[in-house]
Amino acid sequence: MYKKIFFLLLIIFSQLCNAQESTKKNLSADTVKLKELTVTVNIPLTNKNVVDFYRTNQFSTLDNINARLDGMSLIKRGAYALEPQMNGFSGGQLNVTIDGMKMFGACTDKMDPITSYIEPSNLKAIKLKSGTNCSENGCNIGGSVDMTLQEPNVADEQRHFSSVAFGYESISKSRNVLFSVGTGIGKWAWMADGVYRKTENYTAGNGQIVPFSQFEKTNLHTALKYNPDKVNSFKADVLYDIARNVGYPALPMDVSTAKASLFALEYSRKAIVQLKAKLYYNRVIHIMDDSQRDSLYLLKAKPVGKSDSVYMRMDMPGRSSTLGAYVQLIIPWNERNRLTLKADNYTNNSIAEMTMHMRYAGFAPEPAMYMQTWPAMLRNVSGVYVENSTYLSPKLSVTANARVDYTIDHLQSQYGQDQFSVFNYSLGKVQRKLIKSFNLQAQYQIANDMTITATAGHSERMPTIGERLGFYLFNAYDGYDYIGNPYIKTEKSNFLKFAFQLSKSVIKLNVSPSVSFLSDYIMGLTDADIAPMNFYAKGIRVYSNVPKAKLLSMDMQLLYTPLPHYSVFWLSKFTYGEINGGEAMPLIPPLKNVVAFQYQNNEFQLQAECESALSQHRINSSYGEQTTPAYSVFNVKSSYGFLLSKVALHFSAGVTNLFNKVYYEHLDWGRIYRPGRSLELYLKVSY
Repeated sequence: MYKKIFFLLLIIFSQLCNAQESTKKNLSADTVKLKELTVTVNIPLTNKNVVDFYRTNQFSTLDNINARLDGMSLIKRGAYALEPQMNGFSGGQLNVTIDGMKMFGACTDKMDPITSYIEPSNLKAIKLKSGTNCSENGCNIGGSVDMTLQEPNVADEQRHFSSVAFGYESISKSRNVLFSVGTGIGKWAWMADGVYRKTENYTAGNGQIVPFSQFEKTNLHTALKYNPDKVNSFKADVLYDIARNVGYPALPMDVSTAKASLFALEYSRKAIVQLKAKLYYNRVIHIMDDSQRDSLYLLKAKPVGKSDSVYMRMDMPGRSSTLGAYVQLIIPWNERNRLTLKADNYTNNSIAEMTMHMRYAGFAPEPAMYMQTWPAMLRNVSGVYVENSTYLSPKLSVTANARVDYTIDHLQSQYGQDQFSVFNYSLGKVQRKLIKSFNLQAQYQIANDMTITATAGHSERMPTIGERLGFYLFNAYDGYDYIGNPYIKTEKSNFLKFAFQLSKSVIKLNVSPSVSFLSDYIMGLTDADIAPMNFYAKGIRVYSNVPKAKLLSMDMQLLYTPLPHYSVFWLSKFTYGEINGGEAMPLIPPLKNVVAFQYQNNEFQLQAECESALSQHRINSSYGEQTTPAYSVFNVKSSYGFLLSKVALHFSAGVTNLFNKVYYEHLDWGRIYRPGRSLELYLKVSY
């Protein structure tokens, strides 16, 4: 069925292409409304059209925007900190960075992806790369998401600015406050921005309140920039993000505190030879607990007729800190060649602990049990990246890149060694590994407004700390405890991608099918010889290498502007995954579409959109999957802005899930219903 859909889409695309005249050159500036299918994907969030198409309301979180991006899906465990997935790859298979800076979550259950510590208010751009062609910031196989922070502009004519905004969402009684302020004096410029969000439990389309879906968050960012001349610049960034009382309805644990801080110093030189050097440090603290879940075990006398739903209380703090630096040079050899060189190094120090408390009503508390779910480990990675772009003719260009990473894992915990000795593992304190990546890309301009791109590459990735040394990590999705494998091999991928781009005055189209042939694919396999630790665990799964796996994807973006003020945007994405020569790969979303219709005249805008997905029947039941029904959700919003003296006012209102649909997506753990109909209001005052 899906093959037929693909062929049908391609036929439609070809007819659209043939119906257009080649009257306009390739629009590099205009096509930012769609992705640039060259070497990178750049989506500037300062562009109003892009922002409107990629989010459903003016106070959207980064998760809302990511859900609209090409090839991106979200794994949902609660209403906060959704985990990004790109064409079926997630977790350690993706490079997620902040302006090239490495940062790692501190949660063994992936409840704090790096995207959760960034807000759209302090984000300047998102750069996406798919497959193995993502090694600029580290060898990997699935792709990369690089988020660039906003920065003050010394050359900006508007040297002083300030704004404050307020937002409200009825479905969760969500209150949002946003501010930004900046100033410039001579060669100096400074800015700051922040967001505060407080959200209660939301209500599903059937009127039921979804418990443990609340959260409260504060995000602050400030940047200082100094330009001594037109060539050189210095910049300092500080980012602080803290979330409290975060509920996760699909998990047995909540989060009392998730906190991140980032400090960065940057020097850049923009001349014939471009130079960028960065020194950074970040720290993440993540504290899971189940103290707010229903339980009576702390009571001295248990009420008659009531049972305890929590057999054992657990405190699970995690910490991760990263110190790193990189230097990047861009050197034009001649008119036809441009060389990029990058050397980087980072050291990540992480540990996750768990203290278990068992107590029965009427009995004295049992002694607390302690273990390290991530034994204290230091990972140091040094890498070298080389890329050369060659322009063979006005129509044809070729880009080749390669990277080598040298990784040193130093197990710092004797406790961790002792834990794994029960499985007869002999853990060396130091493990060294050399991994590599290389890619080749060719781009050919068929006509002034039509381009094709082909990419082929090979890459490897290091196993994550959890995959190597995780100790009894409970997975609420399939109900198994997971254990790391110190002897696990690196995961490898051979990647092929074809991309077609059409850019005309009234229609812009991107189509990009791709395939990844994986070897030594990492996933948890059941080991019946090891007894589970938790009462409710079905068994034990050990991270292991599966010989072969395959992931195919098809992504499409279409922007059609038939008349002035009117435009239509269509995003479609599909992924197919298999392991063991035909078995369905877990957590693969079905075909999903987003279609948006927009009218804009000066400062007034009206937009209606439909988000829909097919049912998913191709599942892996042994990993807890169940079939997912199809759904369609409609959203509508409007906005208007005007100037009152020197004050700019912008107001918007909208309704999401207009028809109060009861639904969930395939990647939603626990089949927890999504929010029902919600009225959203937004007011921004700028000076």
